[in-house]
Amino acid sequence: MRKFALFLIVLLLLAHGSVFWSMAESENKVTSVYFYSPTCASCNSMSDFLEDFSKNHKNFDLRKYDISDLRNKSLLDKYNEAYKVSAEDEGIVPVVFIRDKYYTDEQLIRANLEKVLSTPGAKTLEISISVQTHEKDISRFKGFTMPSVFLAGIINGLNPCSLSMLLFFLSLLAVKKDKILKIGMSFITGKFLAYVLLGTILFQFLSMFDFRLFNTVFKIIFAIVLLALIIMSIQDYFAAKAERYDKIRLQLPQAFRRFNHGVNKKISGFANLKIIVLLGFLLGMIISLGEFLCTGQIYLATIITIFQTNSQLSLQALISLIVYNSGVIIPLVILLFLVYKGKEIFDVSEAIRERLHIIKLINALILALFFILILLFF
Repeated sequence: MRKFALFLIVLLLLAHGSVFWSMAESENKVTSVYFYSPTCASCNSMSDFLEDFSKNHKNFDLRKYDISDLRNKSLLDKYNEAYKVSAEDEGIVPVVFIRDKYYTDEQLIRANLEKVLSTPGAKTLEISISVQTHEKDISRFKGFTMPSVFLAGIINGLNPCSLSMLLFFLSLLAVKKDKILKIGMSFITGKFLAYVLLGTILFQFLSMFDFRLFNTVFKIIFAIVLLALIIMSIQDYFAAKAERYDKIRLQLPQAFRRFNHGVNKKISGFANLKIIVLLGFLLGMIISLGEFLCTGQIYLATIITIFQTNSQLSLQALISLIVYNSGVIIPLVILLFLVYKGKEIFDVSEAIRERLHIIKLINALILALFFILILLFF
């Protein structure tokens, strides 16, 4: 009987210790509130880092919120207000709230997270919303002016991925100068339409699709093609410098050269360039999937929220969205015009063969710059 009683006492002590240990462990956990967008490439990198960090640190409690769900967008506004987020950081994702600090820069969170986790400090605020009123968004939206919305669109349009992709796409095509405008405008139209559709009737699509795999595969393919073009440009540089102009395109196998020449000939002679124009249009839409809600968020996200949730202001929000998207494509239109005029200069330069090696070297350097920008920003 005594043994049984002793056994029960030990069992109770163990149970009590287990509960106490569990409570202590829970008490020592540091909560991290993380907001992201599924179409944001930097968010993908941050998500991977935080998930790996969470697996390796048992006292790290990661809570993730996708702002393409407008309920989470409202929650982000609450956290921005509670943490007194600066105006330039407001609405930016990725953003991490931990203890009494917030981080919008991936490198800062990587450098400081271990220290923040191990140093005692204030608890991360626990904020919840029961009713979505979107008062913050309505107030912010009413403060927008069309010039400010248009300017925000232009800033977003300076996305290095989109600019480099347009130039890259045009550089692959051996087309006459007068056809460059048609091809470039198809790309720009595709991007403009994708932004409008994603901000209106296709917005719910964002939360259904995992863009991380899409961005990773696209980045790898694009990087490989860019590297190949860089190598070919450098080879062309040495061939042109040695005045071996007949060797400029002989780095490729004979069969591929014939195929490449045939494709270029067909492209150049294709009456309306329907296929290439369609490809440009689709490429513009695809690029938009990897950019949407990634930059210029305070304007774009607010406009979308108003359109999706407020019937009285939806028409004004739609007009603002169109104005914003018009600003987004302005840098692309300018770049297209420069390429169009540059083609004329390049055609003249080709007649001056002694300068061809300089052109090839500049081309290689530009492609290398695009390669670096894609790795850093896409």
